[in-house]
Amino acid sequence: MADSDASTLARLAALSPPKESIHDRPVIAVDLDDVLCQTNLLVARWHNEHFGTQMDLSHFYYYYYWKNPWWGTPKETHLKVTDFYKTDRIFHAEIVPGAREGIQALRDMGYNLVIVTARSPEVADASWQWVEKYFPGAFAHLVFTGQFKDAHKLHHNEILTNLSKAQVCADLKAQVLIDDSAENAIQCSTALSPTRVLLFGDYAWNQRISKAGDGDDSMSFDRRLAACGGKEFWKEESLMVPEGVPLERVKDWSEVVRWVENARKEGKIV
Repeated sequence: MADSDASTLARLAALSPPKESIHDRPVIAVDLDDVLCQTNLLVARWHNEHFGTQMDLSHFYYYYYWKNPWWGTPKETHLKVTDFYKTDRIFHAEIVPGAREGIQALRDMGYNLVIVTARSPEVADASWQWVEKYFPGAFAHLVFTGQFKDAHKLHHNEILTNLSKAQVCADLKAQVLIDDSAENAIQCSTALSPTRVLLFGDYAWNQRISKAGDGDDSMSFDRRLAACGGKEFWKEESLMVPEGVPLERVKDWSEVVRWVENARKEGKIV
């Protein structure tokens, strides 16, 4: 294991104390975008303003933007997203309805809450400021996952790692991950050391999963639509969850809280 990975694991371990510790609190991992922060809604509004489109959440058929209408090829999409993050719009995103109350309920149950996000650490400071604005004191740490370059400034609350969400959740010994991505949900719930996942939100993009090779230009929405002769191909795809996998859907934060309460009573989680 690389020294950087070893250092990261040590920091993650510190967030989840050994069970014998009298100060131990079980961990729940929470995604940021579209679980706490209405990111896609904000992105859609920005896109409409700059490109004259009529995009709304119903047009986000897939997790990857380029597979959706108006985004163009993966390269064009990347340039658009880069331009979006050059603005301060992300700091002004609206909170997901019920999130503040749901997070407080989980805290009241005694859980240690950690945000685990695939956002780039380049927006780490803005992300932490947003979290503290809407959830002051609720989250002690914000973990950034993915193959990103080293960030030149990260506060003590922010942890940068090249580990996957599945690895991070396993190392945190998270009781459950709350995430809106079907891709993350499958990855974490089917890992060698699986984490129970609540697939959050009644979103179009988590009704189906993006497959290997989806970064090719031929997988962009316009090209797929042309290749299918205008057929609504996305309606023929759906998320298939392997039998026995610890993955369940919750449509909103009230369902999250009810699920956690029931899961504690049934002994599924502590």
